[in-house]
Amino acid sequence: MTLQVGLATGMSDVEQIIARCRELDVALVTLRAQSLPGYEEHHAPELAALREMHGQLADAGITVAALIQWFGSDADLVLNPAAHRRDVDGMLRTLEVQGELGIARQLHYVDVPEPADEAEDEAYWEGMLSIYRETVAQAENSKVKIANHGIWRCLTDDLREQALADGVTEAGYRAYREDGWAGPYLVRTADHVHRIVDAVPSEFHGYALCTGLYITGGDPIAEIDRFRGKINFVQIRDLDGRWPAAREVFPGTGDLDFAAILGALNSAGYSGFLHPEHLGHPRHTGEDIEAEATKLLKTWVAQAGG
Repeated sequence: MTLQVGLATGMSDVEQIIARCRELDVALVTLRAQSLPGYEEHHAPELAALREMHGQLADAGITVAALIQWFGSDADLVLNPAAHRRDVDGMLRTLEVQGELGIARQLHYVDVPEPADEAEDEAYWEGMLSIYRETVAQAENSKVKIANHGIWRCLTDDLREQALADGVTEAGYRAYREDGWAGPYLVRTADHVHRIVDAVPSEFHGYALCTGLYITGGDPIAEIDRFRGKINFVQIRDLDGRWPAAREVFPGTGDLDFAAILGALNSAGYSGFLHPEHLGHPRHTGEDIEAEATKLLKTWVAQAGG
């Protein structure tokens, strides 16, 4: 297999998904579990409905490469997992549904909040990892590879401008709590993601290599080598600066060297899905920025021999 550019989407209408894949000239799609039929009622996609979607997409020549799952942003989920069985069972059922349909990968966002008091961190981690022990066991049973993704998020333009004016620095991340900013996040660096994977080892438990980890100080090329053999999903995002100054920009116009990144992915043996995301503001009125970024990424992949 080779690197293959695809579409990640929250759309749930099959005809819209097919039309968008054709616009982008891609044949792989990743679907957001929370957008799929049945999720609102059961915290997991409904098997029969997703089977029908899966078949319709296959008939159109489109493969569902992965589902996107969010861990959950309620601190009580990790502090009191027993009180949130419906949420945990939904995570397990989503993996089970994926296994039934042969959707072999799950992009797993871990958006647990970071406590204000550092002394509380270990209680958060203990509860979170107790849930991971269940989900990884289900991933093994369902033969679904989990790709963990921390939350390395830029500030909005207005918040960034004010934060910099106020002298906010990376060291003040935990204390930065403003309206319009959902952070801080417990899992926000490559080291944090590594701790999760290391704590619950399995051939089905690995990483999402998102170049956005640069926001919180990560080096994507170094992490490709560190995560070698356990990279289960790839996202391409370009940045100008690091938090709190970080801005998302169109691929190739920021700080990251994507020729080197794609070359490192090839050298590490990664094959499969990748897509561009968080592309900055449209560069001109009416620009389909996702289409332009997808076209550019496909060119880069070809040049990298992927």
